[in-house]
Amino acid sequence: MNTDDLIAALAADTLPQPGIAQRLVWSLPVALAVCVAAFVAFWGVRPDLGAALASLAVLKMILPVLLAGLAGAVAIALAHPVEVAGRRWAVLAVFAAVLVATFVFHLQRGGLSGLVEALSISSLWVCLTSVPALGLPFLAAILWSLSTGAVLRPRLAGAVAGLAAGGASAAIYAFYCDQDAALFVLPAYGAAILSVALAGAICGPRVLRW
Repeated sequence: MNTDDLIAALAADTLPQPGIAQRLVWSLPVALAVCVAAFVAFWGVRPDLGAALASLAVLKMILPVLLAGLAGAVAIALAHPVEVAGRRWAVLAVFAAVLVATFVFHLQRGGLSGLVEALSISSLWVCLTSVPALGLPFLAAILWSLSTGAVLRPRLAGAVAGLAAGGASAAIYAFYCDQDAALFVLPAYGAAILSVALAGAICGPRVLRW
């Protein structure tokens, strides 16, 4: 490499790179389009969607979106070491605690037999496979966006990115799912979302290494 080539290479290396926010703006719409296209092709909306949206079942769509937003905010903070993510972690922890408390409340009302009955249906396995499948485009988009940052704890950041991706995919899957009982939704959706978080934790050290 001659001197001119070296100078050109150094100059190119100093050009500003797209930030995390810019990459998210590019990648998330693509991930959403892929996810929605797959949803329409293989799942489709539940027949009684209108009635579900007018009932408490709408929480199945709202709460995962909130989870996606809260987890996404934490993931972005983890990609900026100078930022303090304490408040974001606290809000995410409170949100998770409310969900756990809600599950315990309904478990006390329905008992263990009610939980077993709620989960002893084929919809459980559909949920456990569908949410992770729909979450893969979101996970890829978020990890790709975070890779432009300076992630010091890639496994943790990958897991939190998986929470965000799982929340987004669970919200979309909820338009298909016709099981609205809390003793089904909370553990089934929770397990499905956590499986995406696990995938993120596995992929994080590989994708977010710098």
